[in-house]
Parts: sequence; C-alpha cells; structure tokens
Amino acid sequence: MRYAIISDIHSNLEALNAVLSYLKTNPVDSIISCGDITGFGPEPHECIEKLRALPNFRSVEGNHDAALCGKINPDDFNEDSLYSLEANKLLVTPDDVKYLKSLPESISENDTLFVHGSPRKRLTEYLFMMDKFRLNMSSFNESVCFIGHTHHPLIYQFNLANGSDSFINIEEESEMYTLSEGKKYIINAGSVGQPRDGRASACMVFFDSKTRTVNFKRIAYDTGAVQEKMRKLKMPEGLINRLASGF
Repeated sequence: MRYAIISDIHSNLEALNAVLSYLKTNPVDSIISCGDITGFGPEPHECIEKLRALPNFRSVEGNHDAALCGKINPDDFNEDSLYSLEANKLLVTPDDVKYLKSLPESISENDTLFVHGSPRKRLTEYLFMMDKFRLNMSSFNESVCFIGHTHHPLIYQFNLANGSDSFINIEEESEMYTLSEGKKYIINAGSVGQPRDGRASACMVFFDSKTRTVNFKRIAYDTGAVQEKMRKLKMPEGLINRLASGF
C-alpha cells in the first residue's frame, strides 16, 4: 500500500491545502495523520472539515487534539500553547470536538504503527535523543513506526541482530530510502503546518509498505496569509514568526 503520512497540521489551512493539492497529482492509497490537526494556527474547523471530506484519510490523536476536546489536561503546555488552545476552542464546532474525541491513540496495519508522540507514550513523549529512541524499541511489535510531535523529520534505525542504531540524515527530499530487513525504524513525518527544522515549507512523507521505500517531500505555501490570519486573532508573535523561520 502506498501511504502519504502527514502530521502536526496545527490549524494551518494554507499548508494543508498545498499538501492536498500536491496529492491530487501524486495520488496514494491512504493518507494517515500522526496527530495534532489542531492547535497553534487560525483555522482548526476548516482543517478538520477538509480532512473529514477525504475518502482515504485517517488520523490518530495528538496532544493538542486531546486537550481541545477535553480528553487530557494541558498541564505541560507552555503559555503560547495554552493561548492557542483557548483560541482554537472558540473556532471549532461541537461536531469537530466529537470527531477529535473519536480519534484513536494508534493505528496499526501492514507491519506499521502510527502514533503521535512515541510507541510507549503515544500522546506526550518527545523523541529527540538517541537513548529515548532506543528505549522505545521494545514498545512496539511492528517493524516501522511513524510519529510526529517534535516537528523534526528524521529516520531512526535499530539493528535487531546486534543492537546497533543510528539516525539517517535527510539531506534531499527527493532521495528514496529503502528500509532494510532485520531492522526496526521510527520515522518522524515532520510537520505540515509548523516545521521546526529551519525550513518553512510543509513536510510530508511517502511510504510504500510493499517495497518498503520512504521519501520526504517539502511543499511551499503562503506563510504570510496564515500569519495575517493569526494576527487578526491576536495570537502570540512567537507562533506567528515561527512559520516563516521554520524554528
């Protein structure tokens, strides 16, 4: 099956539309989101509505989605995250909230797991350091796990035979990576709506479960239009500036 894997849209309709427009000419069997459809951005309802209309779309829940619909308490959210959460609550419908409540913590199929944070703490764990990736290897049985949450695209590989592990550098978006037998992988899909790797363009991943190939794609969109919408909602300047800087 050929997948398009997206994550961390964060209420950014311009970025989502750019990704979906690209997929019209590069179709896949299934589109899966690793969560955080909402939060940070100015158009949570429009993003939810757009995604729900897609016949081949599914999503797991992210921590911002879970906080918006009341499934978790946002105790660990910073000031900007809390502000955007409260703003997003005013911009969604009861049906949107019901949809977010229905999202599962994980999806598993074709030897592939999809979660938001990590295999062992599916909503909240941030995976940056090598040791945390290594600790997660025993928390899933599939050979591949796709995540989001940190907004940093990457591939982590773990050799089942000898326990060695490493990160694969993602240098060129067009480069095709073939996943090896005898290894387990955690792959971060990056962020559609708020990249944090120094590149402002939306990020997504193509994955073919039959050929076990992965490639990342970056898609430019009108960041200025989103920033203007955020300013009208008086959202924090840090969140607004981040869209253009990619940090």
